[in-house]
Amino acid sequence: MYFLLLILIYIAFISLGLPDSVLGAAWPSMYRSFGVPEGSAGIITMLMYSGTMISSMASDWVIRKLGTGYVLVLSVALTAITMLGFSMAENFTMLCLIALPYGLGGGCVDASLNNYVATHYKARHMNFLHCFWGIGTIISPLVMGAFIENGGVWTQGYRAIAIFQFILVAVLLFSVPLWKRDSNDHQEEKSPVSFRNLISMPGVKASLTAFFSYCALETTMGLWTSTYLSEVKGIDLAMATKCGMLFYIGIASGRFISGLISEKLGDMKLIGIGISVTILALCALLIPGTGGPMLYSLIILAGMGCGPIFPSMVHNSPEISGPDGSQMLIGFQLAMASAGSITIPAMFGIIVNRISIALMPCFSLIFALILLAMVLKISRRH
Repeated sequence: MYFLLLILIYIAFISLGLPDSVLGAAWPSMYRSFGVPEGSAGIITMLMYSGTMISSMASDWVIRKLGTGYVLVLSVALTAITMLGFSMAENFTMLCLIALPYGLGGGCVDASLNNYVATHYKARHMNFLHCFWGIGTIISPLVMGAFIENGGVWTQGYRAIAIFQFILVAVLLFSVPLWKRDSNDHQEEKSPVSFRNLISMPGVKASLTAFFSYCALETTMGLWTSTYLSEVKGIDLAMATKCGMLFYIGIASGRFISGLISEKLGDMKLIGIGISVTILALCALLIPGTGGPMLYSLIILAGMGCGPIFPSMVHNSPEISGPDGSQMLIGFQLAMASAGSITIPAMFGIIVNRISIALMPCFSLIFALILLAMVLKISRRH
């Protein structure tokens, strides 16, 4: 049963990655078809991650009421339905209406799976599982790019990914008894931790800020890389759509490598190395005239640096709060991550419309430096 659940979690992490990168890949085609400014993607991500933030904050209560198995089924089902809704949207307003429930599907399942892995599995599994999230983020641009390159439209790409999500819902529905049995096997008496007690613990505030900064960085890069390559570097639209996956290839590769070495280095060292690599890659992107293979390599390298940061920070959460408070802490960490994904890409969308998308590397670098400062603060306290 241990391995069956692990396999299901791996598949679920692929599912979590599929929606996260598809908007960035499809956006160069979407904004043209709807006749809206290219910076309008920030509005969609703001609404999506608002839903994710709400469901992440409620995750502790929802999981206690429903259990991990049913949370998985309902969350993936909601994501599948809303992705199908995206494919049927006739205007930008409809996209906005669908975006909030789109995000609600991801928050609870993300918090529940991350806490489950942090408390039941070793660090290498957390990195490997988030590597599979990276695989999901690679698949989406490939699928979307294949449809656009072969004369199709972005709606077909969304529809194909929604079908995969519906198939996964059926698989997860049959797995609910496994989660119930495992919950009974691991049942422990845990003392509830209040939010007031949690927020007063050393390192918690810095941890929440770190999650905000990391996801501000990751979401900005993930959402705007394809448009950056198309508008600033002059790369063909279909090729730029596919190249949007380069950042996510880097993330997946970084997490795979981290899974191999995590037991030797530990969470905090992996986080520090990852931030350093990302900062170096972003600084190199600021050098004028960077293009061709070097440009692609730097985008991959930025992703590789990002790779170990999120899973290692999540796996380190019980060290900050203790096992009794880990579900609440991870829920609020993911809520802050969503807040970063809500506000910062939308803010950058305004910059894109009023100044230039060429500022993307510099903008991302600011949040990488804030992240570094917060991680140093946590490491001093723990």
